[in-house]
Amino acid sequence: MLLIFGLALMLNIGTSAAATVTNGTGIHTSPKVITANPANNSIITKSQTITIKYNTTIKTNTPWIELKNGNTAITTKYYINGSTLCITPTTTLATGIRYSLTIHTNSISDLTGNGNSLYSISFTLSPITLAQMKDGQTRTQAFFNNNQRLPNYVTYGSTKIPIAQFQKIIATQGLKINTKITNPNASLASIMKGAAKYGYSHAASTAAAMERIGAGDCWAMSDYLYTKMTAAHMQARIIQYPTAYSSRHESVQYKQNGVWVNAPYRSYGLNSMFNNTQSNGTVIRCS
Repeated sequence: MLLIFGLALMLNIGTSAAATVTNGTGIHTSPKVITANPANNSIITKSQTITIKYNTTIKTNTPWIELKNGNTAITTKYYINGSTLCITPTTTLATGIRYSLTIHTNSISDLTGNGNSLYSISFTLSPITLAQMKDGQTRTQAFFNNNQRLPNYVTYGSTKIPIAQFQKIIATQGLKINTKITNPNASLASIMKGAAKYGYSHAASTAAAMERIGAGDCWAMSDYLYTKMTAAHMQARIIQYPTAYSSRHESVQYKQNGVWVNAPYRSYGLNSMFNNTQSNGTVIRCS
């Protein structure tokens, strides 16, 4: 009798232990995403099927899958291939747009019925890469600063992207062109008044050094004026030429109505050592 009781006890223990095992671990787990193509926050060059690979074989459960352009839903169809959920837009996705994909909770499950957790990614469809966007932004901003207008196109080799489309594309990455037009005369007056507080000294030859010690040479003042004018969206340049005091004197000009004009040093009482003595010379820097 004791032997039979012991055998029954062993069988009960074995049965109890086996009953706690679920998916080989004893724990109910949701399917986990291993990879997504496109990856989150990526940039792709053409419309494609979106694939989401899980860590286990999956099946549809209560499908609620959303692909959106902002608040606009994009119609899709989907199928499952083993552990991969494949989502295909029914129409070709447009370029220059950031899309979001959401796979809602319990849309799919593993083979034992464990549903997925909420999952979402975003990606951008663009004919140019992020590096090209930043390069185009820099070139377009420089064009606007110099001409007070946007170019008609942004070019990449033989490819021309209309400016409106380009702005739309870079906006998907949080980039933009500053198109605020400043008053050149007001900016000029402010810049020259700021420059007038600095004295002349051989001890500084850069704007940073001049601002630090309160004085600098003609190179420092030219660096200062050029930097300030460019920041105010004025087209400026530094010219270099010989004078009675220096073989490489520098002064600044700005463009007004398509013509290069000397900075008005004398009108704002700057030290005479900064003044221009001629209006022509070798162009050292030009915005």
